[in-house]
Order: sequence, then C-alpha cells, then structure tokens
Amino acid sequence: MKILFINSVVDFGSTGKIVRQLSDALIEEGHETLIAYGRNYDANAANSYYIGDKLATYWHVGMTRLFGQHGLHSNKATTRPIRKIESYNPDVIHIHNIHGYYLNVKMLMNHLKNRPHTRIVWTHHDCLGI
Repeated sequence: MKILFINSVVDFGSTGKIVRQLSDALIEEGHETLIAYGRNYDANAANSYYIGDKLATYWHVGMTRLFGQHGLHSNKATTRPIRKIESYNPDVIHIHNIHGYYLNVKMLMNHLKNRPHTRIVWTHHDCLGI
C-alpha cells in the first residue's frame, strides 16, 4: 500500500517525529511511504518531499495577520503537494498538522474530495483543524 503523510514538519517536534515513526513502521511492514512537509527544509530527510516555500510562508503570515484567514493563502505552494498526490497516487493520505502558513487548506481539500478511491485519515494533534 502507498501512504502519503502531510505534516508541517518532518523529523522535528512532536508531530514530525510521530509522522517519521509511523512511516518507518509502515516501511518495515512492506508499505511504501512518502512524507510531504512544509516547514524547516531538511535535505537529509529520508522518503520525504518538501512542499514549503519561504517566500510564500511569509506572504501567508502577512495575509493572515491582515485579513485573519489562516489556511487560505499559499496557492502556488499548494500546487506542489497536489501535483505530488497525482504523480505518487497514494492509496491513503494521512493528514497531520496542515496549519503553519504553508498550505491553502481549501484548495487541498477541494482536490482531495475528487479522489473518491483514496482513503483520507486526518489525525488532530491539537485543537486547530487548520
């Protein structure tokens, strides 16, 4: 089975470590995994795909502070994970933290709803859905 994880970070902080541990355990069981993450680029992070963009992150922060619409900016940066979803074609997408000024949540969710054969799992690690 192919599993794509989406999280704000990888190998860093609580959620980054949780995602790595899940990915490693699934690989040991014979599954294929990829971790898409948006903050703290790490060239050495195994089986991962950096979807962040520092300029877009700063733009997202500024727009959020001006208009209070967190999770509705970073359109260009969001096309990266959408293209990766299409090329990787996972059986399961496991979403973790998608807040962090790196994704347009509405754009991502609109794309995911058009993938009826892909299972979507969303683990909330805190009270913030976006």
